[in-house]
Amino acid sequence: MNISYRQLLSSIAFIFSSFSVNSAIVTYSFNGFVSEVENTEQFFFDAVSLLGQQVTGSFTLDTSAPIRGRLETGYYWWSVHDNDRPALTSNVEFGDMLFRLNNEGVYQAEYDEYYPEEMLEMYDGPTFDDGHIGDGISLKDYARKTTLFSNGSLERTLHLSFGFRDLINDFLAFDEGTLLRDEMPDFTSPVSWFDNDLTSATKSGGGSLRLIERVDDLNTGVTYPVDSTVRFTLTSVETVKVSSPTMNFSFYFFVVLLFVVKVRKRNLSFNNINALENFLPKSKYTSDRYGLCLN
Repeated sequence: MNISYRQLLSSIAFIFSSFSVNSAIVTYSFNGFVSEVENTEQFFFDAVSLLGQQVTGSFTLDTSAPIRGRLETGYYWWSVHDNDRPALTSNVEFGDMLFRLNNEGVYQAEYDEYYPEEMLEMYDGPTFDDGHIGDGISLKDYARKTTLFSNGSLERTLHLSFGFRDLINDFLAFDEGTLLRDEMPDFTSPVSWFDNDLTSATKSGGGSLRLIERVDDLNTGVTYPVDSTVRFTLTSVETVKVSSPTMNFSFYFFVVLLFVVKVRKRNLSFNNINALENFLPKSKYTSDRYGLCLN
């Protein structure tokens, strides 16, 4: 049976695209405004200049690998995600400052483990004790970076969190796997959440960025601590879902595609040579593996 080149590529593409259901990346984009600034150690964030400033940012969650958690009740699932590769990357911007938590986790070589210190929470809103729980999501990300210099080191730690709750709209639901086996609920569910009335308790959302800096000077033995937090109120959260093959599958598909193209070109080259050999008189040429040499 003859299979065409186009059919072969189509078949390979279909096989690899079928893995896309196992990979899901969702980005929660949020907007709000600075509502509070707290400096518990040395001054870092300026309350006078930041209060009321617009806040924008996002959390990107990669659920292509399992994230273990626990269904605490019929309406609340939570996970402290550690000992695995990080699942969250995040950023936040306010004033003229941009902070990116490109979290590669805190890797412990001795145990070959990561400690990303991430937390995921989801609420699915039935009533409880005569009160409505509401639908909601909370995410917390963490990143740490140490910079060495000649006389010491600078360690910066960032904690970014956000959460929102809605007592009116029912946009989240735990599936059977979550209810029976504590599997992670569908964080890729589409969300378009707006709080147009900040005085009403039917919707609420907020978050914070905490920055901690520690400078160790080896010459003086002095440590200069910074512990400063910006808190913000959320006005909107929207999701953008991207489903695609994982990097490994995409890479293998690319390699296979290059191989098929290479074989295709090689076959065309040999076919052209054979055709020319059949067309020209035998005494007029000789052929080798790289092409034609006319006599």
